[in-house]
Amino acid sequence: MTTSKESRFHPQNPLWYEDLVPRSATIADDQHFNGACFNEDVDVVDGNYLEISRESSFMRGSGVLIGFIMFSLYARVFLDDFRNPRSSLFQSDFLGLFMSCVVIATVIATFKLVYLDVRLPRDIPVRFNRKTQKIYVYDYLKPKYWFNLWRTEIKVYDWNCVEAELTKMAGYTGKAYVVRHELVLVICRPGTNEVIDRIFLKGLDPTVAVLYEMWTGVRRFMKDGLEAVPGLESKIRERGFFYSLLAYMPYFLPGATGRRYRQRMRWYDYVLAFVSVWFFWIWLPLGLCHYLAITCAPEPRWPTEIDAESRSLRSA
Repeated sequence: MTTSKESRFHPQNPLWYEDLVPRSATIADDQHFNGACFNEDVDVVDGNYLEISRESSFMRGSGVLIGFIMFSLYARVFLDDFRNPRSSLFQSDFLGLFMSCVVIATVIATFKLVYLDVRLPRDIPVRFNRKTQKIYVYDYLKPKYWFNLWRTEIKVYDWNCVEAELTKMAGYTGKAYVVRHELVLVICRPGTNEVIDRIFLKGLDPTVAVLYEMWTGVRRFMKDGLEAVPGLESKIRERGFFYSLLAYMPYFLPGATGRRYRQRMRWYDYVLAFVSVWFFWIWLPLGLCHYLAITCAPEPRWPTEIDAESRSLRSA
């Protein structure tokens, strides 16, 4: 990692926090590594490729919850106006026009937020293939213009063009100061630090420890294979109402899924769990909306040729 106040990559990410060690840097054999700390983000790992899920980087259900709240407010306002026309906000021509514009704009924005929540694929994974020495990204891209819809795009890059950085977002919510970090893959032109693309790999993390381990694990796997990432294994995928309800309090999950999550928790995870559990009145409704959104969301579908190449079912 770098202690510089500026990134070595240009243009610099506006949310830049620090650069991580270069992809080609020497990996010490005695360096401590615990692959189990990010097992929850591993879809598949074998001798050919490592697939990392980005499902945990989205607050699935938040769009549905916000939509429910906003449409409930709209219904309340219009019902009050219907019952008492004299107190309506739409009485005067100027105020009526202004309020109509505000309502239309917020309705459109809310619809787009709900649409994104239910149409974002259940996962948008990234595959690292050590045989082809390439990465394969299943991306869901924001449109250039607000009136367009998001779209799926498959990206393929050579591993020797990939570096990494951390970004940081921080702000005061009114009750607490919230910090979130994100691990970003930086795609550079060969032999330069000129950035041609940035791809987030993991986000919404309050600390950086797991992000460091993830980047180290990816570098180890791409260089020396599965034997170089001890403790790394695929996540147990569970779907259903109960798992969605506790999606934001996974330390309460029963069975193998909950047990695995609790086993990988570090001391600061217990502190965060103790603090966050008191907000159960937010997490449970959000979990219910998570179930509604994930039920509607489509499964990711790789193009047949890319799917075969990225899993080394055929040569690149």
